[in-house]
Parts: sequence; C-alpha cells; structure tokens
Amino acid sequence: MHRTSKSKWETVNGQFLVMNSFGMKRRLASMLSAGFIICLAFAGLVDGVPENCRMQSCDRPRFDSAVQDYCIPPFSESMANTDYQLKCPWPGTKRYYVELMQCLDSVGSITCCTHASYTQHLLDIHELYFSLCSLKKDPPIVILLLLAVPCSLISLLIPLLFQHYKLYETKLPHAD
Repeated sequence: MHRTSKSKWETVNGQFLVMNSFGMKRRLASMLSAGFIICLAFAGLVDGVPENCRMQSCDRPRFDSAVQDYCIPPFSESMANTDYQLKCPWPGTKRYYVELMQCLDSVGSITCCTHASYTQHLLDIHELYFSLCSLKKDPPIVILLLLAVPCSLISLLIPLLFQHYKLYETKLPHAD
C-alpha cells in the first residue's frame, strides 16, 4: 500500500516549518533556497566552473608555476616547524593542509585547472611530508582472538542447540 505524504504548515518562533505525514519537520526557507539553487544549476546560472573558464582550457604551465611559487613555499615553511621526519605529523598539520588545498583551489580557478591537475603536486607533498603516515595497523592478535573466538563458538554451538531442542521435542508427549 502506497502512503501519500501530506504536508502541514506551522510557524515556530516566526519561522515557517513544513511537517509531512512521516513527522519530519523542515524549515521552509531552506527547502525553498535548495530548490532555487537546483533550478539555477539546471539553467546553467550556478556552476562549479568559473565564468572565465567556460571557454578556456587549463593553463597547465601557469598552474604549475603558481603552485610552486605561491602554494608550496608557505606549506613547506609551516611543515619545517614540525618533526615530520620522525613521526607522522597528521592531524596536527591539518590546518596547513587545508590552507594548501585552498591555495590549490584558488590557483586552479584562476588558471582554469581542475582537481585532476593537483594530483602530481599532492603526491609529491604526501611522499615528502606524510611518508610516515601509513594505514592503520591491524590490532594485536589478542584483540583479534577476542573478536573471532566468540563468533566461531556461537557458529558451532547453534546447531548443537537446535539438535538438543529437536531431541527434547520428540521426547515430549503430544496432546492432540
């Protein structure tokens, strides 16, 4: 059976709220603004590509030069104050990394280059500064055993429990 969603309108503290039949409340303003942005996106008025880049292609030499001149040096200076050679500097350097990504985005929008252009620069940075940051290590064997043994025991004991239940059921007299 299909359930129809009927909306109810109410105001709380001067804000219009929409409540559907599922009991979910949403601010009307946020729903309208989201719908407006979606309409603009379909119309081509809101886009992730800057206006100057709609007819131009990526200026890769200019992008690489700007990244080497304006983005990498501040990040390298910030990382010089950490002990990245001895241990993984993450998450203490997250702020510097975010600033680097913002710089890359800015240079990318000026030179009409997308995130695909960032790849080599990010690989070089990760290789140099974050080489000691490996994937999370497996837990010790004791922890693995504490997780695996109960699961294995339960898998083995369930058939025995059902077998015992069947034997117990056959021994009971049936009242018809």
